Order: sequence, then structure tokens, then C-alpha cells
Amino acid sequence: MGHTARRALRHGGCAALLTAALLIATTACGAPDQRRPVTLEEAQRLALARLSVYESGPASVRLNVPAADTDVGVEAVVDYAAHRALGSYRALGRDGRVAWDAAGVAVAPGGRAERPGAAPRWSRRSYTRDPVDRALRLVLALGSDRPENAQLLAQSGPQWLGERRLRGHTYTLFAGPRPATRTFSSTKPSGPPNSPVTYWIDEKGGLGRVEAVLSRGGDPVTVDFTGRRAPLPPGPWPSPAASTPA
Repeated sequence: MGHTARRALRHGGCAALLTAALLIATTACGAPDQRRPVTLEEAQRLALARLSVYESGPASVRLNVPAADTDVGVEAVVDYAAHRALGSYRALGRDGRVAWDAAGVAVAPGGRAERPGAAPRWSRRSYTRDPVDRALRLVLALGSDRPENAQLLAQSGPQWLGERRLRGHTYTLFAGPRPATRTFSSTKPSGPPNSPVTYWIDEKGGLGRVEAVLSRGGDPVTVDFTGRRAPLPPGPWPSPAASTPA
């Protein structure tokens, strides 16, 4: 990629939205002999994951996007009700601010090293097909104001993968609905055997981590929900007063 990791946050273009099937799915993290279909109770926990994220917001997240030259790290606050996120990024030894919403990405130099009180100089652009942009869009899509349909979810191929410890808590890993690449039949979904995203879900349906493979053969992107609530800082979008007609 060369210097793609830093350039990915700055240059423009358009990218298709990740499909809903991808955004509620999971990928293999357990050994093959650990896999089994989920029970209805487990499907219900999986169905509540995105709602739990929405209701816990604004949520603090840590995002890591592997790249050939360096990993891109993002720490941000995500307001799922407003569908906006704002934080800081670090790549190739440099940092800055990053904000994103449904329309695109905005970046500003400085980040943690910026002079206190200085107004950020935001530069907005459309989303690209770069893994960093796809990861940012994935983060926004991980919250929903309503649960999934657990029965339909259970019929689309989710699998139990095992349990892991993370930050002192036990999470169950699920391989969920498989993204279809061909037309669905009336009895079972077609497509690859495993889904590209992994959900780490606690016993109450809370989401602790998401791992997603966004390109064929690529390393997984990691989104960690730290469990800390924080208000969304001001960003490069109009204030409520400015957007309200007189």
C-alpha cells in the first residue's frame, strides 16, 4: 500500500454501503470442531447486540485497521442516534482528527498534538473503497434502534464458536448469518460457508468486540467497545441552530 494508511483518510471517491447481511454477521475464530448451530436463546442474544450498542451510546470505541505499511488506529465517540462519530487517528507516526457520518469522512491535522483551543481545519470528502473507509462505515452500522428478528437470524446460518476473556469479562463468539453471493433458495442460504464478521457478546447481549474481514485474504479489522459513555464532541457538521429553518 505504500503510504495508503495515511492517504486513505484524506483522499476522495465513492464506495457502496456494506450490506445489512455483512453488518450483522460473524466470522470464524474457534476451531472447526467447536462450531455448532446456535440455539434459539443464543440467536436472541445475537439479535440484541446492535440494539445494546445503540442504547449504550454515545459509545467510546477503539478501531484498528491493518495495512501493509502500518496499522491505522482510531479512538472515537460514536453517537448511534445521530449516526455520527468523532475522534482521533494515528498512522505512520502521525495523528489527526477524524469525523464521519452517513455522507462521508472529514479529517483535520493535529489530533493529540494540536495546540489547545485551536479550531480544527476540517477537510470533508466522500467515502472510498479503501479498507479504512469501509471500517469507519462498519462502526456506524453496528448500532440499531431495534433488535434483529431472532428466528430469521437463526435460520441464516449463525454458529457458536466458543468463549474468550476480554478486559476481565467473558464473551461468547458467534459466527452469524452468512452473506449470500447467489440467490437464496427457499430452504437454505447460498454463499460462502463462513461470514466475515465476529461478534463478541456477553451473557446479557452486550457487544464487547467486533472483528471483520473486509477484503478477500485481508487481516481482520477490530472494533472494541470500551464500555465508557461520553458525549459526542463538536465536529464538522452544522449545529442544530444553524440547520433549523428560521
